[in-house]
Amino acid sequence: MSNNAIEIVQFKLQENADLAQFEAANTAFQNFIDQQPGVLYRSLAKLADTLSYVDVVYFETMADAKRIGDAFMENPICQQFAQLIEKDTVKLERYNAVSQTPCEQSA
Repeated sequence: MSNNAIEIVQFKLQENADLAQFEAANTAFQNFIDQQPGVLYRSLAKLADTLSYVDVVYFETMADAKRIGDAFMENPICQQFAQLIEKDTVKLERYNAVSQTPCEQSA
C-alpha cells in the first residue's frame, strides 16, 4: 500500500472571470506547485462548455498535502488563482492512495 495522497478539488470559475487571466494565474500556480517538495503530479481538467474544473494533485504523503494546502491559503500567487474561483462551488477532498500505477510525464 502506498503512502501517497491524492487531493481532488472541484470548482467553477466566476462567471465574469477572464479566461486569459485564469490561464496566466494557472501557469503561475503550476510553477508554485512544481517548486513544492512532496508534490508528485498535478492535472487540471475542464468540463466541456462549462466553467467547471477539477484539479487533481498527487502528493508523497498526506502531511505534504496538508502543508501545501496551508501554504495555498497564504501565498499571493495561489490567492490570485483563487480570486477567479466561485468560492461556494469549491469541493476539496483528500484521499490516501491504495493502488496506483506510475504516471510518466512527457518530455
